[in-house]
Amino acid sequence: MQFIGALRHILNRTVKQSSWSIWALLAYATCLYTFNAYATANEYKTDIQSNSPVSKNAVTDNAPTSLKTTLLSDSHPHWYKVPHENTVTFVTEYGEVVIALSPALAPNHVERFQALVKAGFYNQQHFYRVVDGFVAQGGSNDMHDKDAFSQALLSELTAEFTQPISKHATVVESRDMFAPETGFLDGFAVGMDRKSNEMWGLHCPGTVAFARNSEKDTAATEFYIVIGQAPRHLDRNMSVIGRVVQGMDVLQKLPRGDSKYGGVIQQVTKNSAIRRSIVHNDQYPSYFIQLPEHEEYASRIETGKTLNNPFFHDKKYTPRPVDVCYYQTKTTLTP
Repeated sequence: MQFIGALRHILNRTVKQSSWSIWALLAYATCLYTFNAYATANEYKTDIQSNSPVSKNAVTDNAPTSLKTTLLSDSHPHWYKVPHENTVTFVTEYGEVVIALSPALAPNHVERFQALVKAGFYNQQHFYRVVDGFVAQGGSNDMHDKDAFSQALLSELTAEFTQPISKHATVVESRDMFAPETGFLDGFAVGMDRKSNEMWGLHCPGTVAFARNSEKDTAATEFYIVIGQAPRHLDRNMSVIGRVVQGMDVLQKLPRGDSKYGGVIQQVTKNSAIRRSIVHNDQYPSYFIQLPEHEEYASRIETGKTLNNPFFHDKKYTPRPVDVCYYQTKTTLTP
């Protein structure tokens, strides 16, 4: 780049000192255009190599289709762009909670959730059961006007606890306590069992799932969000629909219910209310979820397994398994 700058300087100086004939102008313009094109191409190449975590060989023929699509269309290597229609916001007394939905984990439950939001079902309803260190459960708790919504929107759903393993799922850990393998699908934490060809959403902090009664096919309108320690005993027993991408701090401010009532708040107030719920459209900003292939995430996982950091002094039991619920992929508006 210093060489190109020097050439530009020489040309400018030469033209200023010479007579301004048409031939001099043409020669000057031609040279400057050539040098600018060369410099721009090399600047672009330098940016790709130095700023991108995947460099020039990132997109290969044998890369997963979803990854290739993300890299080629969005120019955000190793970030999953959440479709607007799969993004929902709850407006609360304390701020907004934004949820990214994953139809791949429970397609019928995701479709129902979107339909309930669009119908205004959750508007002016509440987080009526909030258990500290566990979940915030929301909806109407059978307090809605049943005549205001179609029966199809309120009917019980067939459970979607598991799905066939997606070819785009990435394994991070094969020594998990609750699953043969754990990892991510588009940044959503999943468990996997290749022998039975099953995958399922994990109950990590921020996970969103449908609530139900004791019978498996009884989920209809109520949902919960994990706000505490990962309750992994619920894995493969609930229909997981997504994860919070913004607003976990908002959820932590919600009023708690008394433990003797199972966390159900006896007298809900505006502090527990869902003022409004919205399915995003193109007017909203896009949210991105980090993929496990991302260089920063890979580094975090490596440190977690090996304790390869000056802070750690006792590394006797490394390499050790990692909990993907603790090492979740990041979310952002600005990848």
